[in-house]
Amino acid sequence: MIFRRGIKSLAIPDVLKDLILKHSLDKKQILSMKVDDLASILECDFETAKIIQTSVRNSSNKSMLHEMTELA
Repeated sequence: MIFRRGIKSLAIPDVLKDLILKHSLDKKQILSMKVDDLASILECDFETAKIIQTSVRNSSNKSMLHEMTELA
């Protein structure tokens, strides 16, 4: 599944990846949320939610850069 592969490739501990998958969140949803809301949904603290969101953002930026490089 592309969804699982996208989450599983994040640069965060596996326990956090499993937490994201448990709540059926995808990268787009995570990026569109306020950190407080993400923390509430995942039942984690603010800093952990911020780490998750930053990892997703960095992953998305790398994917976009890779796609742009292939088009050039």
